[in-house]
Parts: sequence; C-alpha cells; structure tokens
Amino acid sequence: MAGAALVATGLVRAQGGRQAAVVVPYTPGGSTDLLGRLFADAYSTQAGEKYIVENRPGANGMLGSAHVSAAPPDGRTLMYTYGNLMLNQEFLMKEQRLQPLRDLVPVARTCIIQSVIVAAPGFPAANLREFIAMARKNPGKHSYAYFGDLGIASVAAEADVQLLRVPYKGGLPGMMDVMAGTVDIITSSLAQAQSMLRAGKLKALAVYGDERLREWPDVPTVKEVLPDFRALDYQVVMAPKGMQGAVLAQVAQRAQAALAGAEIRQAFLERGAVVAPLGPEETLAFMEADRARLAKVVKVARIQPE
Repeated sequence: MAGAALVATGLVRAQGGRQAAVVVPYTPGGSTDLLGRLFADAYSTQAGEKYIVENRPGANGMLGSAHVSAAPPDGRTLMYTYGNLMLNQEFLMKEQRLQPLRDLVPVARTCIIQSVIVAAPGFPAANLREFIAMARKNPGKHSYAYFGDLGIASVAAEADVQLLRVPYKGGLPGMMDVMAGTVDIITSSLAQAQSMLRAGKLKALAVYGDERLREWPDVPTVKEVLPDFRALDYQVVMAPKGMQGAVLAQVAQRAQAALAGAEIRQAFLERGAVVAPLGPEETLAFMEADRARLAKVVKVARIQPE
C-alpha cells in the first residue's frame, strides 16, 4: 500500500534532490517565457512546492524538448511551449532530434494566443495587403524573422509570394531586429509586442484569428486579405516520454486547477492569451489535427527541411 500511495502522489522526490522545473525551450522575455512563468507559479501552488522556470533555447525549441523527453517521468520536469511551433520542427529540420507526439506526452493545452504580424514604424507597407503587393514586385527581397513558426510561411504560400526567411533562436531577438529595420516583419504574440506597439516602436500589419483586436480595431485580420488562410497559435504543457497512469492524471489535474482561477485568466488575457484548457487526451487529439494541417502548409509552401 505504501508503494501505491507513493505513485498516487505523482511526485517521486527521491531523485537526488532534483529541482522541480518547468522548462521553456526559448529565450527569456518572449511570450512563451512570460506565460510559462505565470503557469509555473500557479502550478507550484497546486503542487505545494516551487517549480522554477528553466530556459533552454536552441534549435527552434528542440534542445529544450529533447531535455524534457529524456527526464524521469515523475512529474518534476515539465515543459511549457508553443504546441504549433514544436510540431513544425518535424517538417522543418533534416535531423530529427525528436518527434513531439511520440517522444513527449501532452498534459494540457493552456491557451490560444492572440498574434500579430509586425514591422518597424517606418516600414513602407501600412498593412498586410500593401506588404504582399511589395513582395510580388520584388520576389525574395523582403524578409521575415523566423523562430520556428509557420505563420508567415503560410501567409506567403497562400499569397503566392517569395520571402527571405531569417532564423532566430527566439521571438524576442527577432523582434528587436525588426524594430531596428534589419528584418522586415515577424509574427509575434500580442503579449510580446503590445508594449512596443503602444509605444510606437512597432506597427501591426495584420492580426491572426477570426476577429480584429479590440486594442487595434483598424488592423485587418489576415483572413480579410487572404480569405482561405488558417493558422492558430496555442501553448501547451508537455511531459517526459513514459509519463502515464496516476502520475499523468495528477499532473494534468494540477495543470487544470492552475488555469482555473480568475486571476491567472486575467493575467493571460492582459498578455494577449485566452485561457482555453484541454486535458491530456483532448490535447493529443487537437495536436494530431494541427500536425495534419501543418503538413499541408509545408507541402503547399514547398518548404524543404534544413
């Protein structure tokens, strides 16, 4: 009975004092980091111990993902990340470090991200329609900062334009170069971009999703320019390979409880994210459907693994 009780708690502590952690596979300061820290604090309250945030950037999130995949599946190492960016890497990287839905276990979908395409204030295009027109006149000249997302690649494929992709380890470094005019545009979460948008250091060309944002009602949606466009940014909690049974059930329950409070929902909303939790099985099904959509985008965009 004592052994069963230990498994039921879900958190085996006899790991040489190993610190409980939520891994964020991107650089500090980006939207994943900001929201991941909110989640980690709320999860810590549910777990009754501190889960630190551990940033492990590199290889478009795959270094952190590989670290989590190899961790003991005892609930003391979790990952907070973009679900769609993680799935992208299966199609974008020649060297397959891992396959997310095989080598990691979905715990929860946490939220849907309000995202925007932004440029420097002095960039000639005032909106996405004008940017597409510029790109058509100058194939391959205009650039976008890329940190593992397929948002702008999807836009380019739908609009049938050629853009130059400039890789970055995270969204924040890419945004800094966009703000400086080194790169033309980037997809950003509202959480990451809104302070610079409000300060006039960036301008929004378009927003993802079905509706315009309340804060910027004059900025069109991508779908207003490209009616058949479909893309969704969302974030998830993933666990090491092999987590199952009572341990997974408890970790998932704590994740759901962490997302249930009005305070965290408001904090997410203020950072451009709408809390939209799903449990492990629902998250897996959602990500499998998204993976199929991404495979189509890669094929249409003729993107080759690098």
